[in-house]
Amino acid sequence: MATCWYCSSELPETSQYCPTCGHSQTDRTSSPLFGVVDPTTGIWNAKFVNALVGQEANRAVRYHRPLSVLVVELDHAEHIHKELQQIQIEGLLREMSERLGQSIRDTDTVGFLDIEGPPHFAIVLPETDEQGAALAADKIRRSIASHDFATSGSWRRITVSCGAATILAMPRVDEEAGLLNRREYTGNLLREAYQALESGRSAGTNRTTIGAYQR
Repeated sequence: MATCWYCSSELPETSQYCPTCGHSQTDRTSSPLFGVVDPTTGIWNAKFVNALVGQEANRAVRYHRPLSVLVVELDHAEHIHKELQQIQIEGLLREMSERLGQSIRDTDTVGFLDIEGPPHFAIVLPETDEQGAALAADKIRRSIASHDFATSGSWRRITVSCGAATILAMPRVDEEAGLLNRREYTGNLLREAYQALESGRSAGTNRTTIGAYQR
């Protein structure tokens, strides 16, 4: 049996199309999602995530609702890259993607940001304030830490660290100022999550650092 590159469903080796999601198994460029899905993990890529964060940030500021974004980093990535073969690393990333998807709500979105250096994932959490972001990040960290990554050789147990940024719900009296700053929010939310992650590194791994993005 083979596995669909997009949805990971099992299918016969000779299948040209996945019976579950309908994606071509021989020509990924023919997929309607080509260009916005990461070919290694099968989840949304950085291009899609950036567009989604912009859209959700606009919505959050306009309607005075909270929005949080998590950036999730694989701990000890340098050592993992040295010790594992490329096929094992790709298997690990796919397994991480699946685990992350199981750890979030149906209304949340997980995407893969990059593979250069430590792999980073993003989680977009609509209607989520600082406290909710911290709870979501802790759930993700526990889910990853408790999982047996059988495809990863000697690195069967791994951990991740999370950085979070939040757009807080603003009172309606600030509506005009909020609209004027919407572009600023849109452009900086992911960057703030990265910076929160960086600021927490000195305290160790398997940690969550929250940095609310406020005017």
